[in-house]
Amino acid sequence: MRREDVPPLLVRAGDLLPELNLADAAWAAGLAARRRQRRTVMLAVVAVIVALTVVSIVIQVG
Repeated sequence: MRREDVPPLLVRAGDLLPELNLADAAWAAGLAARRRQRRTVMLAVVAVIVALTVVSIVIQVG
């Protein structure tokens, strides 16, 4: 294969690749970050409720 044959082959191979849609990728990343943040907040709320429950039981028993 000659050096001149490579660029047309690369262009042809690039045409077969799907086009990137950066807006969709950014939207998906934003949704993932929002889900992760929501999950973290929910875990923190559950942890505080469990801790308060344990503290109230300890106060009543002790």
